[in-house]
Amino acid sequence: MTLVSRIVFNRIMFNRILCKTSFSSFVICSGIFFTSNVLAEKVVWPDVLTLDYALQHAPTDYPQLQLAQADIEMANADKLSVDTSTGLESRISARLSWIDPPAIAPDQSHADHSLSLFLDKRLYDFGYTSALESAAEAGVVSKQYAYRNALNQHRIAIMAAFFDVLLADIASERDQEQMAVDYVRSDRAADRNKLGMVSDIDLMKLRSIYQQSRARFHASSALQRTARAKLANILNTPENLPSDLATPDLKANNREIPKDIDEWLASIEKENPLLHALSAKVESAQKRLASARDITNPVLSGQVEVSKYAREMGGYDNWRAGVTLDIPLRTSGKAKAVVAKSRAELIQAKAELEQARLNLRQSLVDEWSKLNTLKIERDRVAALSDYRDLYLDRSRALYQQEVTADLGDAMARTSDARFQKMKTEFDLALTWARIEALLGQTVYPGATPDNTNSPSSQEGSP
Repeated sequence: MTLVSRIVFNRIMFNRILCKTSFSSFVICSGIFFTSNVLAEKVVWPDVLTLDYALQHAPTDYPQLQLAQADIEMANADKLSVDTSTGLESRISARLSWIDPPAIAPDQSHADHSLSLFLDKRLYDFGYTSALESAAEAGVVSKQYAYRNALNQHRIAIMAAFFDVLLADIASERDQEQMAVDYVRSDRAADRNKLGMVSDIDLMKLRSIYQQSRARFHASSALQRTARAKLANILNTPENLPSDLATPDLKANNREIPKDIDEWLASIEKENPLLHALSAKVESAQKRLASARDITNPVLSGQVEVSKYAREMGGYDNWRAGVTLDIPLRTSGKAKAVVAKSRAELIQAKAELEQARLNLRQSLVDEWSKLNTLKIERDRVAALSDYRDLYLDRSRALYQQEVTADLGDAMARTSDARFQKMKTEFDLALTWARIEALLGQTVYPGATPDNTNSPSSQEGSP
């Protein structure tokens, strides 16, 4: 083996060790340098970020979660508005007035001031408010289940972004090694071309292959940065990119895959938060339709008035109390319009529920099938990884014995086998996570989120 080849192979092995140390080492290897301002930013994440830590400490103020939480707050506000419609209302009315009394008036004073306290309360509306209250309560439940679903989807997104960073790192390492191998081949061909042992067309072919490998390496190196930026955005800390990530121990991937999914399909109907949310939405729409039909019901109200007057007049009462029954006679079609709109909303809610049920059942079948496919893929990449490890050991031994060996190529292919093996494990983990979400379970239960202030943890949440 030539001196140039030895130098290049030694450089490959040095770079391989160097690139494994940290993301800052990757920056040196790829020639990307950050400004001092970026390096001086406050580090939020630990030196080595684990998946458990990321899931446990992920901020709950991520925009999608904030939107889901805002929906809960708006639903609670609607419920409060309905509750207060039957509450006791009070007001004070003060009047300052001066008059010129007629000559026959027994009280010839000019001050005609008054101070009155009014109390009003809707006593009964024959089911209208009761239906609205039931609709509002179902609306709150629907939004709480929707938040649970959004939280699970966010955890899946964190896992996917975390895995993308790890895959980007090993892909960059693989592509760097392949680039070095192709460079050595091109360099050798250039020397042999000068001696007339390699044709110009073969030399240009090898140079083209090297340039392709060089382009792939720089693309994968850039992906390391973009993958970290994506993870930082998912964690809602875009100004603080994670540096080193620990490869998770995905023991849960070894779970037994059921032979059929009848039990899982039944669990979707009972536990899936999206179905619960849409079912509650249907219930809310049904109650709103009932309230719309009762919008023309009579309303029985009670009133109490206590007053104090500056003058004593026969028509001035110190207090009065009574009830009023209002019976609508004609609404100019307004009631029909409200009923028609409520009926359409109910039809829409039922359609959304049935569509979601079909989609979720199909998604479960797809994920279950993917599990079985990945199980076979797992066996394939495991065998490939074992073969590549042994092949690399042999190539390294031949290299150390100064026997011609394809050490660089063996290293690149070993890295590619590691990439395939890691990708398969990550795909398995994400598939299991999506199944957990479909079954209404907590995604990646090994890491419980620190969400004590989330709506799903508050009293009264489903």
